[in-house]
Amino acid sequence: MDLITVERREGLKFDISVRGHNVTADLSEEEGGGDQGPSPAELLAGSLGACIAIMVQTYCQSHGYDGDVGVSMTVELADEPKRIGRLVVDLELPEGVPEDRMVAIKRVVERCPIHQTLKNPPALDIEIV
Repeated sequence: MDLITVERREGLKFDISVRGHNVTADLSEEEGGGDQGPSPAELLAGSLGACIAIMVQTYCQSHGYDGDVGVSMTVELADEPKRIGRLVVDLELPEGVPEDRMVAIKRVVERCPIHQTLKNPPALDIEIV
């Protein structure tokens, strides 16, 4: 895996960089940020949505189902501890995908690495340097 760096730009706005790509994270104005990018929780949910979309799009293309896959999500926060309490994922498939493929597509969704990471949290080593 490539190194991911996170650097503060101003206020609570941070740039996330990996392989020459940049994404901005910030909090909403009501949370004390400048609302110049998605929050970290929204980015995590977006990572799950992108992972699902890419894997299902690949499945559909390899099985001859033309069209675009779409994912819509809602994020519900929970307290004690503060965290994402629920993610609701709506998956839109290309037209023409038969009903008998839904079980296989659900398996594809469940094999998404982000989905599996949320179900089986990784070890987290934090070092203060």
